[in-house]
This record gives sequence, structure tokens and C-alpha cells, in this order.
Amino acid sequence: MRSLAIDLGGSRVKLGVVEDGRVLCSTVLEAHADAGLVPLLPRLEAACGPWLETMRPEAVGIAFPSLVDVDRRRILGHNAKFADYARVDLTAWCRERLGLPLCMDNDANAAALGEGTWGCAADTGDFVLMILGTGIGTAAMMNGRLVRGRHYQAGDLMGHIPLRVDGRPCAGCPGVGCAEAQASTWALPLMVREAAGDSPLKREKQVDFRVLKRYCDAGDPLARRVFEECCAYWANCLVALVYAYDPEVVVLSGGVLNWGPALSERLETLVRERVWTPWGQLRFRVAEQPEHSVLLGLHALCAQAERPGT
Repeated sequence: MRSLAIDLGGSRVKLGVVEDGRVLCSTVLEAHADAGLVPLLPRLEAACGPWLETMRPEAVGIAFPSLVDVDRRRILGHNAKFADYARVDLTAWCRERLGLPLCMDNDANAAALGEGTWGCAADTGDFVLMILGTGIGTAAMMNGRLVRGRHYQAGDLMGHIPLRVDGRPCAGCPGVGCAEAQASTWALPLMVREAAGDSPLKREKQVDFRVLKRYCDAGDPLARRVFEECCAYWANCLVALVYAYDPEVVVLSGGVLNWGPALSERLETLVRERVWTPWGQLRFRVAEQPEHSVLLGLHALCAQAERPGT
């Protein structure tokens, strides 16, 4: 089957048509998540319209950057992104405006489904995933099944595990000093501003990981310290995932992984230094196409809906 996949990220919306584990076509829109979901819908319709006619998808999968009731296709919280979600009946919108049935999931869960079905974790039923995007998404697969929990939050919220008692307030949860508040794309400008010492990086109008990498590659000491701080927090978050879900494989995905091998290799080194796995060595994998993990997973979710009981 073919699926229309829509990944509602905090910074960007990724859309594509997927068939049998292949993204046939894709595009990216600016999310403007702070403006809400309602003004985004006409832009989504315009982007998807040509595909509906030429590609003829049979279902649409939507990933949301917060908790999702997969069974009832309901968003359970907005996590400071698309705060007007309760005003939108996405099931009705998909049926009336796109003419397709809807499947929904949390974005990290979708990424895990994608990597576990067609991607870098297809050879194991026991892995954890961290997706580094605007925030930090996590998911866990145990015995070949995605861990969801009674309230659809098991595995998803490790990016909000408290790591520093005197840390920053989080923009997406009530906590202080959680992993995402200490090291994420949205927290990065705060990290740079608060870092000791001076650097031209502090005078950049926009600071994201592409900008940070440019300064790191140029040998900027402040940029290097910020990079190391991010890696330290992310590694501690991964250690917590390993202790909670006992995986064989750790999967890394998300747009920040476009940094290149230096990032994934640093995380692997730090985790191996800090984790206790007396049973043996963890294996580490990086999504081959980090920007497509969620799209692939949404397609897997739609395919499962076509085969009830699987």
C-alpha cells in the first residue's frame, strides 16, 4: 500500500508518500508551531493535493510531537507545540479534506516503528531510540512490540527525565533541569548565551546545530564546550533508556544527526563509559536517513491498521 505521511515537528513539518519502506517523494514546510495547528492545515492541504491525484495514497499517518492515544486517534497534550490541537478533529479533517482514513502516533514512536520495520533496527526486536529534533524524543521496542503503557507515555518521556536539580525550566513539561531543557535545539540559544566566555557565536541572530557545527569546525572553544555539554546530557538520557528497557541496540535519529559521525561516535563513547551492561556490549546504530524515520514509521502504522491483529 501507499501512505501519505505527515510529521508535525516543532520547527519543520516533513511530508511524504511512502510505499513498502521507500519514501517516493517528500517535502518540508516551516511548522510555525507556536501559531497553532489551525493555520497550518490549509498549507498541508496545498502540499498534499498534487500527491493525492498522482500518487493515490490509501491512508494518511500523522505524527505529533507529544503524547497520542493511538487507539482513539486523539492528541493527549500539546507539549508547548500546536497548543490549539483540541480545536481540530484530525480524523474528520483527513476524511473530508484528504479523503483518507487516519492513523496517528507520537513522533518518536513512529520513528521507532520505521527503523524497526525497514531501517537500521530491523534485525532486532529489542532496541531504544532517541530522536534529536527541536526537542528530544524517545521510544522503546521490547520483544518486537512498541512499549506504550497504560496512558500512552511509556518510553516517550525520557527526554524529560530530570538531570539537573538547579537547571532550566522546561518549555514542554512542568519540570526543571530535564534532558530537553538542558540540551536540545530549542534550548541551544540559552546554552550559548549562558556559557562562560565570549565568542562571535553569542552574536549570531539564530543559533541552531548547523551554526554550532560551523563554529566547532572552526575551532571555537565556546562552541566545543557547548557541543560536549549536549553530548553529556544526551548520553545520560541514553543510559537511563538502557537501564529502563534493557535493549540490545541503541538507535539515534532526528535532524540533529545530520551533524555527522562525530556526534554519534561521541555519544557511543560516552554511553559505553557510563553504562553498566554485565550481559555484554550494546550495539549502536544511526538511522540511514534520519529525516525519514518518522515517515517510514507512519507508513508501518497505516499498514498495521490494514491488517488488524498484527
